[in-house]
Amino acid sequence: MAQRDESDRMVSQQPTGSGADRPGGHGKHNRAARREGQQARRAGKHGTPEITAEMRANARANPNSWLYVIDEAFDPNGPVPSWAVVGAYPVNDAGDVVADFHANDRYRPSPKALGFPDPANDLEHLLQLVRTEHRPPSDLPKVVLDATLFVYAMSPVQRTVIGFHNTDGRVMVPAYTRKSLVPREWPHARAVLGRDIVDLLGGHPVAINPHDLITAVVPAEHLLKAIADERR
Repeated sequence: MAQRDESDRMVSQQPTGSGADRPGGHGKHNRAARREGQQARRAGKHGTPEITAEMRANARANPNSWLYVIDEAFDPNGPVPSWAVVGAYPVNDAGDVVADFHANDRYRPSPKALGFPDPANDLEHLLQLVRTEHRPPSDLPKVVLDATLFVYAMSPVQRTVIGFHNTDGRVMVPAYTRKSLVPREWPHARAVLGRDIVDLLGGHPVAINPHDLITAVVPAEHLLKAIADERR
C-alpha cells in the first residue's frame, strides 16, 4: 500500500492536527491564526478596531456602558459566544466612545475574520472552523465519511488507495477536497466517497489537503468509529 519513493513529493510535511490520537489539532497554527485574526479585525492607527459612525450612534444610545466589537462572522443582534467578542470600548456618561480598547484574550477569530477563502463544500467549511477552534476536531470524521475526496490513482480504473510515507516515516493516505488542489504530478486522481475508502486504509490515517493552508489528519480508527456510531 505504501510507496516510499515519492513520499517527499506527496506528503512533504506533516499536516495540522497530526497527533495519532486525534483527527485535528490546534497548537502553534491556531495561536498564529488568532494573532492574524486580531490583526485582520484591527484597522485603527494604534492597532485597535476602527470606531464607525454606527458604533458611535450605538454608544450615544447607551451611555455609561461598554461598546462590544463582535467578530464579523456573527450577528451582533443574535446569540454571541464570549469567544466571538473581539473586545470592547468604554462609553462615558455622555455617550461618547472612549478610545481605550480592551482586547478579549479569549477571542477566537473566525475564518471570515482571518480572510480564509470561501469553502467549496461542507468539509472545507468544517476544516476552517476546526482550525479556528470554533468546532472540535471530533466533528471531522462524520463529515469526512460523506465528503467527496480525490485520492491518488495510477490509472483511471484503479480501485485501491495508495499511502505515502511522511517525512517522519509515517504512512498517510493523501486526499483532497477538490480536484483543483490535487498535485499536478499525480498520474490520476479518482473521486471517492469518504466512507468507501475506510476499509481500504489498512489502519493508516487520511491526510486531508496535506499541501493546502488548512489541513487535518483523520485516523482510520476515528472513521471506523463514526461508521459504527451510525449503525447504533
